[in-house]
Amino acid sequence: MKLVVGIVLIALSLTACGADESTAEGAGVHIPVTGGELNAVQGIHLCDAAPSAEPVVLFLHGASFNANTWVETGTHQTLCEAAIPSLSIDLPGFGKSARFDHDPVQLLNDVVDFIDGTVVVVSPSMSGNYSLPWLATNPAAAAGYVPVAPVGIGSWVTPPGFEVPTLGIWGGEDSIVPVSQGERLIAAIPGAKLVVFEGGHHAVYKFDPDRFNAALVEFVQGLAS
Repeated sequence: MKLVVGIVLIALSLTACGADESTAEGAGVHIPVTGGELNAVQGIHLCDAAPSAEPVVLFLHGASFNANTWVETGTHQTLCEAAIPSLSIDLPGFGKSARFDHDPVQLLNDVVDFIDGTVVVVSPSMSGNYSLPWLATNPAAAAGYVPVAPVGIGSWVTPPGFEVPTLGIWGGEDSIVPVSQGERLIAAIPGAKLVVFEGGHHAVYKFDPDRFNAALVEFVQGLAS
């Protein structure tokens, strides 16, 4: 099902910048996907941006986190203040989404169809199992990619003509997906850039959320220039 994000905003009656985050968190929406449903998509913020504003920043999450992580880090609020539309999802079996059998690529296809526009995919850790195979087959739907130490780099093969703007963000002390893996991924994507937070560990967005949020805003705003 396709649904313009602006219509989602109206349907949920979400408040603008400066609203209580708990209000936005509680106003969940259900996304029908092949094989099931993603419950409680959280953190839809458009603020003063036009309802049809693109791209939408789509947040995935790691195995220890969920959609609400991006509320806790202030990332949704920071994007809100920059008038950048954003949306975070609970992957199947996490947060408020039930577990069900699914194909990762088809699931992201369904989510992007629901958004009905281009997306900047922010993909930490475990969610690399979703974002990397999806990007390999659907690069035209991605306005940008922000890998944050995603798993699956070892099997990544850059498709011919791949031109998705990419900003990798890594913790310098990441022992799970080390910086060397980030360097490998970034080297394989034309024009990609890598930012390393010295002293940061695997969940670098938790280590220094202010710096992470600022880097993300700068990257997304740069896509329009």
